[in-house]
Amino acid sequence: MLSSEAEIETAEWTDGSDVTKKRKQDAVAGVHDHQNGVEAHFVAPATPAQLELNSDNQSSEQKDSGTEIAKCLGPCCNEETILYQTREEALLAQTVIIYGSGRNKRERSFQASCSKADGAFSIEGFSNWKKALEKFADHERCQAHKEACIKFNAIMKQKSVDEQLKLVAQKEQIERRQMFLTLLSSLRYLLRQGLAVRGHGDDSEGNLSQLLKARAEDSIALQKWIKTGSYQSPEVLNELTNTIGAEVLREVLNGIKSSRWFSIIGDETRDISNSEQLSISIRWVDKDYSIHEDFIGMFKVPKTDAETLSLAIEDVLVRCVLPISQCRGQAYDGASNMAGPKSGVAARILQRQSTAIPVHCLCHCINLCLQDVSRKCKCIRDALDLVYELVGLIKYSPKREHLFTQYQLQDSPNIHRLKPLCPTRWTCRTGSINAVIENYAVLQQTLEEIAETCRDEYGRKAAGFQALMGKFSTFFGLKLAHVVFGASEQLSTTLQSKDTTAQDARLAVNLCKAFYDRQRDASAFQIFYQAVLLEANGKTEPPTLPRYSNPPKRINDGDANFRFATAEHYHRREYFEIMESLSGELDARFDQKGFHLAALVEATILDNCSGKSYPIPKEVQDLYSKDLNIDRLQTQLSMLPDLVKSYVLEGKQITKLLHQQQKELFQRCGVSSPT
Repeated sequence: MLSSEAEIETAEWTDGSDVTKKRKQDAVAGVHDHQNGVEAHFVAPATPAQLELNSDNQSSEQKDSGTEIAKCLGPCCNEETILYQTREEALLAQTVIIYGSGRNKRERSFQASCSKADGAFSIEGFSNWKKALEKFADHERCQAHKEACIKFNAIMKQKSVDEQLKLVAQKEQIERRQMFLTLLSSLRYLLRQGLAVRGHGDDSEGNLSQLLKARAEDSIALQKWIKTGSYQSPEVLNELTNTIGAEVLREVLNGIKSSRWFSIIGDETRDISNSEQLSISIRWVDKDYSIHEDFIGMFKVPKTDAETLSLAIEDVLVRCVLPISQCRGQAYDGASNMAGPKSGVAARILQRQSTAIPVHCLCHCINLCLQDVSRKCKCIRDALDLVYELVGLIKYSPKREHLFTQYQLQDSPNIHRLKPLCPTRWTCRTGSINAVIENYAVLQQTLEEIAETCRDEYGRKAAGFQALMGKFSTFFGLKLAHVVFGASEQLSTTLQSKDTTAQDARLAVNLCKAFYDRQRDASAFQIFYQAVLLEANGKTEPPTLPRYSNPPKRINDGDANFRFATAEHYHRREYFEIMESLSGELDARFDQKGFHLAALVEATILDNCSGKSYPIPKEVQDLYSKDLNIDRLQTQLSMLPDLVKSYVLEGKQITKLLHQQQKELFQRCGVSSPT
């Protein structure tokens, strides 16, 4: 059926006769009427290929008369599978719908089911061309033609089975893809928050399953998809987790590669499965001069010797496509396998890349200083052991902790609660020691109650701790440990900041050392000792000398014959021994060649920022001669103050900021700020 004037113009009209032209004009008029809201139906002319001649089905009369029967192939007149037409001027239309191609090619015909259908247009064929226009107009108004047109339009709108199956498959793919993305977003949320994905034994009770069920309350499609269990097996979830981790690592590595240079931070540890793990992080600076420390991963190593660890670090750099030639720093702990001067990990990497400056972790240096001092000094060692045992005795029993809480509320409700000692970070033990000192009287009452009411091993432990806390030496050791660990905690807090510069670290270490040196004074000891005596009054016994033993002469080295005159002299020796040990340990641990070079590079830049004409040190020139053009660098450093002024209102703001940081560090350590 022709629906537009353009289709009529492009339709194949069989000849140029007047009848044909008239039919074409009527068709155009019908289209105009249809566009104006008038119902009109016209059928398109058939192509020569659609006209077939079969004389076997013609009657003898028709053959004798020579009359050729024209059978309409329009949508209203198709009843047989084989149709005939011999006259070229016949007005016919295609009524067979072809689906597919090749082997899948299918033909579908349709016909009107109306009993009043005109046989000339359905069975006998139309040959009355003299009244063709009149008959065509009547045929268009008949019920059979309208019914055929409705069927034809329905068939044209209806899609084949293949297309319908394809559309259903595409719809299912879209829905499953959307559900899969929902699963990925839920899994990413759990990984981001560090939550377990699966449950204990039954995966349906895991965090991921419960999260999907909660999200499915607003999605019927998600409810159906969850029941199928697609992409929820442990193997698939592990693969998705690895894929997400690889994508995150890829983004991190892209940022590191854009900065060109980087530093390595490595440390080995043992996990809960008793396997050695090597953790590796990368420190780098972006284009905005923001410092980043990105964790790369944990890598299982069979041994912890220097060769194995160095090969593991190099393998990680190769897998991450980070050339070791761009490494400009290393940071490890002080173990011999990591920081050995000849065959340690730092030395091995330094042999391959001379500019990879090794620096011992500064916070770890403080921990080592405190560990060494605690081993040497008996009063500090005994004080830490007492805090550890006391907290364990009180905290690990609800009954004993409730008893302690009741006494604490009666005595002073605003006092801090007991805190366990940190097993690894020694600088974080100040809070635990301070809690024991503040609750000293409450602990004595609690221990006395436990010793009287408990007849088991805990009662005996409580009696022993009560006896120790009644001695002045115990309280003196706690107060001395609080002074030592308090100053080191402030130093550790400063060094742990990722924005801390080398000059800030060196200044903080010098301030902490200056504080300990200032305590190595007779007047400082007197102030401290008198304060301890005043605070211990009523809590402990008066200070006394320890018991002396008389060793056999064969093992007597002469030191055992020395006797202190008073308890104050005895505690004076312990006091000065600790302060001197701390000062020496700080000098030894922080006297690093790599740290000195890093501070020298930083000082060169900052001094030139302040307007000082500071030449590039020879050590820096030798170290970075292959990376930088020294002459151009010297010129740029001389222009640096002008560049700084263009970004800040006053050129002295940088030095003012540094001076403010220096003043804060002095105040933290109790030292007056220099002018």
